[in-house]
This record gives sequence, structure tokens and C-alpha cells, in this order.
Amino acid sequence: MFKRASAEDEIFQSMQKTLVANQVEKSYGLNKLAKAADLLSTAAAIFDQAGMHEEADGITEVLQGLANDVKRNQ
Repeated sequence: MFKRASAEDEIFQSMQKTLVANQVEKSYGLNKLAKAADLLSTAAAIFDQAGMHEEADGITEVLQGLANDVKRNQ
């Protein structure tokens, strides 16, 4: 059985990862940066599943900063 908050967090992280990857690819064509964002998102999910929420939050903040930078530079 799924926990509602856990499923919502997973959907949010997946959507955020996809949006960042798509924006970076569309704006800059940087496959390496998109791949790094994807790997960071995966790492955040692993940390979250392991109960290392502070570490997951730190990675999420990095991804949010990247998304904000991409948004500002469009």
C-alpha cells in the first residue's frame, strides 16, 4: 500500500526532474547538465527512501537552484 505523502513526494520529484532536464536541454542543449540533474534527483530519492531526509532536502535545494538559474537565463 502506498503512503499518500510518499507518493506525492515521488510524483513531485519526478515532475521536477523532468522539467529541469527538459528546460536545460531545450534552452542550452546540454545533455551533461540534464544528466547531472537526473542523477541528482535519483540521489535525492535514494536518500529519502533511506531516511536521510536532510541530505535529500539538500540535493532538492540544489535542483531548485538550478531550475531557478535556467528560468532566469531564458
